[in-house]
Amino acid sequence: MGKLLLFQLVILLLIGTGWVKNLIKLSECDFESPYKAEVIRTVGILPPVGMIVGWIDIEDGVKK
Repeated sequence: MGKLLLFQLVILLLIGTGWVKNLIKLSECDFESPYKAEVIRTVGILPPVGMIVGWIDIEDGVKK
């Protein structure tokens, strides 16, 4: 039972971290053309999408 609880806690932490990473990356977007990253990050505000998209690097052609 303890291992299952630990596994669930780790999964919840990974999901939460992905969603927060998505919000941070959205705040760092430049909101200038092309808008690929901005659109994907904005859709990622929805938790099921954001928990996956937060872990993905999205390039929209702008070099930092």
